[in-house]
Amino acid sequence: MSLAEVHEVEVLDERLPSGLWREVWRRLRRNPGAIIGATFVAGFVIVAIFAPLLAPYSPNEQNLSLLVNGCCPGPSWSHPMGVDELGRDELSRVMYGARYSLVIGVVAVTVGLSLGMLIGAIAGGFAGLTDSVAMRGMDIMLAIPGFLLALGIVSLMGPGLFPVMIAVGIANVPIFARLFRGTILGQRDSDYALAARSVGVRRRKILTGHIIPNSISPVIVAGTLAMATAIIDVAGLGFLGLGPQDPATPEWGTMLTNANLYVSTAPFLALFPGLAIVIIVLGFNLIGDGLREALDPKLRGRV
Repeated sequence: MSLAEVHEVEVLDERLPSGLWREVWRRLRRNPGAIIGATFVAGFVIVAIFAPLLAPYSPNEQNLSLLVNGCCPGPSWSHPMGVDELGRDELSRVMYGARYSLVIGVVAVTVGLSLGMLIGAIAGGFAGLTDSVAMRGMDIMLAIPGFLLALGIVSLMGPGLFPVMIAVGIANVPIFARLFRGTILGQRDSDYALAARSVGVRRRKILTGHIIPNSISPVIVAGTLAMATAIIDVAGLGFLGLGPQDPATPEWGTMLTNANLYVSTAPFLALFPGLAIVIIVLGFNLIGDGLREALDPKLRGRV
């Protein structure tokens, strides 16, 4: 092992305090907001995974005999959230809808996070002309409201689940790219990076082995918060009819679209899917806030 490699290991050990993630986990467990948010999200994840076992009925099982005067009766003991205009159990559809909304949100954020981190790493690591071109492209995308950008992409690709996931992910790319690039630029002049350069560690090794790992924390927090925004955007696109084209699909945004004609006579059809969206979004926001407080050295009382 060369002298440069020995110093590199020493610098690496100094830049990552032992037990950092253990400390983050400890602080998260003491954060009431993060615990509440994790409980909300975990509850929906469990419901999504075990929907076939937990749902009292099939989401597309119709029973027109339950309708009263051609419309939907309200909640009852057999149907706690009522039934929709086709006699389908609303509770079962909300449970199965958690699958669609969570999967679409996770895939959308993963697409945006992957592309954004790649662009941000290239721009922040190489700087110069590469940085200027990449960031001007991100500025152009940021000049367009995210939801309108996603709406335009879905309009070009055609409605459906896959286009919605890709569109929402692409709309989040400039946010992650600029955040990751800015964090990398802030880390380039840190003590551990200067020490690594002084002992002859290669620039690429410093970037991939030192700077990027230290720049991921803010992006993780942003990704958690972006999950909430992605779920809202997906529901909004579904409400506009650009989501799943099969009206029988139990996706929360599509359910709100179907309930639009019955808001005055059966408001519960919009209330329960909307409430599910509010709770899951609140959960991700609370987790994101907790992570931000646990990872920020100033908020942790670190110097």
